Amino acid sequence: MPTDQTSDPYDYYDDPLYLSSSDQPFSQLTASLFDRSEFLSWKQDILMALAAKNKDGFINRTLTKPPSTDKKYHQFIRCDLMVLKWILNSIDKPLRENLKYIRTAQELWAELMERYGQSNAIEIYQLSQDLNSTSQSNLSLIEYYSKVKNLWETMDSLDPVPSCTCGRMASCTCTLMK
Repeated sequence: MPTDQTSDPYDYYDDPLYLSSSDQPFSQLTASLFDRSEFLSWKQDILMALAAKNKDGFINRTLTKPPSTDKKYHQFIRCDLMVLKWILNSIDKPLRENLKYIRTAQELWAELMERYGQSNAIEIYQLSQDLNSTSQSNLSLIEYYSKVKNLWETMDSLDPVPSCTCGRMASCTCTLMK
Protein backbone atom coordinates (compact mmCIF):
# COMPACT_ATOMS: atom_id res chain seq x y z
CA MET A 1 0.00 0.00 0.00
CA PRO A 2 1.43 3.38 -0.90
CA THR A 3 1.66 5.73 2.07
CA ASP A 4 1.77 8.96 0.07
CA GLN A 5 -1.98 8.93 -0.64
CA THR A 6 -3.79 11.59 1.34
CA SER A 7 -7.47 11.06 0.91
CA ASP A 8 -9.76 12.75 3.36
CA PRO A 9 -12.03 10.30 5.14
CA TYR A 10 -15.71 10.94 4.55
CA ASP A 11 -17.27 12.64 7.57
CA TYR A 12 -20.78 11.27 7.88
CA TYR A 13 -21.66 13.80 10.57
CA ASP A 14 -21.18 16.66 8.08
CA ASP A 15 -23.72 15.09 5.74
CA PRO A 16 -27.25 16.29 6.53
CA LEU A 17 -28.60 13.09 4.97
CA TYR A 18 -26.74 10.88 7.43
CA LEU A 19 -28.83 9.12 10.08
CA SER A 20 -27.05 7.38 12.92
CA SER A 21 -28.35 4.23 14.60
CA SER A 22 -29.52 6.38 17.53
CA ASP A 23 -31.78 8.47 15.29
CA GLN A 24 -35.20 6.95 15.86
CA PRO A 25 -38.54 8.22 14.51
CA PHE A 26 -40.26 8.12 17.90
CA SER A 27 -37.72 10.35 19.63
CA GLN A 28 -38.62 13.88 20.62
CA LEU A 29 -36.26 16.83 20.27
CA THR A 30 -37.28 18.77 23.37
CA ALA A 31 -37.58 17.99 27.06
CA SER A 32 -41.11 19.39 27.19
CA LEU A 33 -43.84 19.15 24.60
CA PHE A 34 -45.22 22.25 22.88
CA ASP A 35 -48.76 22.89 24.14
CA ARG A 36 -49.45 26.41 22.78
CA SER A 37 -47.49 28.05 25.60
CA GLU A 38 -43.97 29.42 25.32
CA PHE A 39 -43.69 28.89 21.58
CA LEU A 40 -40.53 30.99 21.28
CA SER A 41 -38.66 28.91 23.84
CA TRP A 42 -39.86 25.66 22.25
CA LYS A 43 -38.89 26.95 18.79
CA GLN A 44 -35.36 27.76 20.00
CA ASP A 45 -35.03 24.26 21.49
CA ILE A 46 -36.12 22.67 18.21
CA LEU A 47 -33.75 24.83 16.14
CA MET A 48 -30.80 24.02 18.40
CA ALA A 49 -31.58 20.28 18.43
CA LEU A 50 -31.89 20.12 14.65
CA ALA A 51 -28.70 22.15 14.17
CA ALA A 52 -26.87 19.78 16.54
CA LYS A 53 -28.03 16.86 14.40
CA ASN A 54 -27.17 18.78 11.19
CA LYS A 55 -30.80 18.58 10.10
CA ASP A 56 -31.85 22.26 10.27
CA GLY A 57 -31.64 22.49 6.47
CA PHE A 58 -34.84 20.45 6.26
CA ILE A 59 -36.86 23.31 7.80
CA ASN A 60 -34.93 26.47 6.92
CA ARG A 61 -35.01 25.88 3.15
CA THR A 62 -31.25 25.54 2.73
CA LEU A 63 -31.57 21.88 1.76
CA THR A 64 -33.62 21.08 -1.31
CA LYS A 65 -35.14 17.79 -2.32
CA PRO A 66 -33.18 16.22 -5.15
CA PRO A 67 -34.98 15.01 -8.28
CA SER A 68 -36.48 11.52 -8.04
CA THR A 69 -33.78 10.27 -10.43
CA ASP A 70 -30.98 11.33 -8.07
CA LYS A 71 -29.37 8.51 -6.09
CA LYS A 72 -29.80 10.55 -2.88
CA TYR A 73 -33.55 11.06 -3.39
CA HIS A 74 -34.69 8.21 -1.14
CA GLN A 75 -32.13 9.11 1.49
CA PHE A 76 -33.47 12.69 1.49
CA ILE A 77 -37.07 11.45 1.86
CA ARG A 78 -36.05 9.18 4.75
CA CYS A 79 -34.29 12.04 6.58
CA ASP A 80 -37.11 14.49 5.91
CA LEU A 81 -39.64 12.05 7.37
CA MET A 82 -37.40 11.53 10.39
CA VAL A 83 -37.21 15.30 11.02
CA LEU A 84 -40.98 15.54 10.52
CA LYS A 85 -41.55 12.81 13.14
CA TRP A 86 -39.10 14.37 15.61
CA ILE A 87 -40.91 17.70 15.45
CA LEU A 88 -44.36 16.08 15.67
CA ASN A 89 -43.23 14.03 18.68
CA SER A 90 -42.19 17.29 20.35
CA ILE A 91 -45.76 18.62 20.15
CA ASP A 92 -48.56 17.85 22.60
CA LYS A 93 -50.92 15.17 21.25
CA PRO A 94 -54.08 17.34 20.85
CA LEU A 95 -52.11 19.83 18.72
CA ARG A 96 -50.36 17.05 16.83
CA GLU A 97 -53.72 15.64 15.69
CA ASN A 98 -54.31 18.81 13.64
CA LEU A 99 -50.96 18.42 11.89
CA LYS A 100 -50.90 14.71 11.08
CA TYR A 101 -51.56 15.11 7.35
CA ILE A 102 -48.55 17.32 6.69
CA ARG A 103 -46.00 15.34 4.69
CA THR A 104 -42.70 17.25 4.88
CA ALA A 105 -40.68 18.83 7.67
CA GLN A 106 -40.57 22.13 5.79
CA GLU A 107 -44.38 22.22 5.41
CA LEU A 108 -44.82 21.41 9.11
CA TRP A 109 -42.40 24.14 10.16
CA ALA A 110 -44.10 26.69 7.90
CA GLU A 111 -47.48 25.75 9.35
CA LEU A 112 -46.21 26.07 12.93
CA MET A 113 -44.69 29.48 12.14
CA GLU A 114 -47.95 30.63 10.58
CA ARG A 115 -50.08 29.42 13.49
CA TYR A 116 -47.89 30.26 16.47
CA GLY A 117 -44.91 32.28 15.26
CA GLN A 118 -46.71 35.47 14.36
CA SER A 119 -45.72 38.57 16.23
CA ASN A 120 -48.34 39.23 18.86
CA ALA A 121 -49.13 42.84 19.67
CA ILE A 122 -50.59 41.89 23.05
CA GLU A 123 -47.42 40.02 24.05
CA ILE A 124 -45.26 42.92 22.87
CA TYR A 125 -47.36 45.36 24.89
CA GLN A 126 -47.14 43.12 27.98
CA LEU A 127 -43.37 42.81 27.60
CA SER A 128 -43.09 46.59 27.28
CA GLN A 129 -45.07 46.95 30.50
CA ASP A 130 -42.87 44.36 32.23
CA LEU A 131 -39.72 46.16 31.07
CA ASN A 132 -41.03 49.53 32.25
CA SER A 133 -42.03 48.20 35.65
CA THR A 134 -38.91 46.11 36.28
CA SER A 135 -36.76 47.35 39.12
CA GLN A 136 -33.81 45.85 40.91
CA SER A 137 -35.61 45.87 44.32
CA ASN A 138 -34.09 43.02 46.31
CA LEU A 139 -32.52 41.29 43.30
CA SER A 140 -28.77 41.03 43.01
CA LEU A 141 -27.23 42.92 40.10
CA ILE A 142 -26.72 39.67 38.18
CA GLU A 143 -30.34 38.56 38.75
CA TYR A 144 -31.65 41.98 37.70
CA TYR A 145 -29.44 42.06 34.60
CA SER A 146 -30.55 38.52 33.65
CA LYS A 147 -34.23 39.41 34.08
CA VAL A 148 -33.97 42.56 31.94
CA LYS A 149 -31.83 40.82 29.30
CA ASN A 150 -34.35 37.97 29.06
CA LEU A 151 -37.20 40.46 28.58
CA TRP A 152 -35.25 42.29 25.84
CA GLU A 153 -34.35 39.05 24.05
CA THR A 154 -37.97 37.91 24.17
CA MET A 155 -39.08 41.29 22.83
CA ASP A 156 -36.50 41.09 20.04
CA SER A 157 -37.70 37.62 19.04
CA LEU A 158 -41.31 38.84 18.89
CA ASP A 159 -40.58 42.11 17.10
CA PRO A 160 -37.09 41.95 15.61
CA VAL A 161 -35.30 45.03 14.40
CA PRO A 162 -35.25 44.77 10.58
CA SER A 163 -31.86 44.27 9.00
CA CYS A 164 -30.50 44.51 5.50
CA THR A 165 -30.15 41.05 3.97
CA CYS A 166 -28.48 42.06 0.72
CA GLY A 167 -25.45 43.63 2.41
CA ARG A 168 -25.58 46.89 0.42
CA MET A 169 -27.11 49.54 2.67
CA ALA A 170 -26.22 52.37 0.26
CA SER A 171 -27.98 50.65 -2.67
CA CYS A 172 -30.24 48.24 -0.78
CA THR A 173 -32.16 45.78 -2.92
CA CYS A 174 -33.88 43.80 -0.17
CA THR A 175 -36.56 46.44 0.45
CA LEU A 176 -35.39 47.26 3.99
CA MET A 177 -35.30 50.96 3.18
CA LYS A 178 -38.99 50.91 2.17
